[in-house]
Amino acid sequence: MSARSLDPHREVLREVGQGLALPLPHRVRILRELSYDLESLTDLLVGQGISAEEAHRRAAEALVPDRAALDQLGRLHESWYRRRTRAVTPDRLRLVERGALALATATVLAVEGLALRRVNLFGDPSPFLVPVLVAGAVLSALVLGKAFELFIKGDHARPRTGLTTILAVAGATLALGVGGTVFDLYHLAGTLERTPALAGVLTPLWLGRSAVLMVVALILSMAGALGWFVLSHWVSLAEGAHREVLGLPHPSRLPRRSDHVEAVE
Repeated sequence: MSARSLDPHREVLREVGQGLALPLPHRVRILRELSYDLESLTDLLVGQGISAEEAHRRAAEALVPDRAALDQLGRLHESWYRRRTRAVTPDRLRLVERGALALATATVLAVEGLALRRVNLFGDPSPFLVPVLVAGAVLSALVLGKAFELFIKGDHARPRTGLTTILAVAGATLALGVGGTVFDLYHLAGTLERTPALAGVLTPLWLGRSAVLMVVALILSMAGALGWFVLSHWVSLAEGAHREVLGLPHPSRLPRRSDHVEAVE
């Protein structure tokens, strides 16, 4: 598809794209097919001696779907989840989804606790271990919730919403582990300053608690960061394909305000 042939239809494709409430991959495929058909028909009409402007107009008039057709396309490409929940009111559906997210958080927390108990890591835990486990459960629920939104529910109206929160909670989980280790170290130092004779007993205990805390915090935060990376990479690819078919520049190539000011000066 040539840039020359795509430009006259760019606004048409953008209008059609705005009317398609579909997941990004489906939207891109439909727009690509429409763009190819518009280009082919335009070239055919131009080859018959019709002016380029008139050919673009006739091609758009013949091929661009109306609102009813766009709605039909939306229903045709609805996700399985949306078809199954179409009869449920939006308020009730949101309540059910939030309840499922809370249940997922509690389930992950229970699984974490059982796993640590089975390897006997709760014998003398750091007081920061429970907050780290809670943060890890919330982090897992956020990743699962975003994956559900993108791949099961097919809601791509704002695909980047929630990704920053996932990364922030992953960082907070690691920070809790590091902060808890440092806090326990200061507490140990204060105790040994008062009773140095307990160094041989308390130091190994602190090392064991800190090792467990840091290992758990690292595993949970790295798993969350990996989930963020996979989801954000998928969103970037989908958005890039969408911008490409609409002829929009990549955000990194947009002129910055400082560049505009320098050009004016």
